[in-house]
Amino acid sequence: MNKEQRRAVVFGVLFVVVGLLFLLEALEVFEIAPATLWPLLLVAIGIGVLAGTGSDDEQGPIR
Repeated sequence: MNKEQRRAVVFGVLFVVVGLLFLLEALEVFEIAPATLWPLLLVAIGIGVLAGTGSDDEQGPIR
């Protein structure tokens, strides 16, 4: 899996998780306060950035 595919998968999963959080909040399973939402978004962005770093498996050693 190359870097772009990994990034797409990570962001796709993050969007699904955020969507599920909003759905559960709309169904009144729990309440999401805006003060607790923005740190979660920052963590999600950080995970996305970290998932996009590193070397690709297909490239081999740097020469």
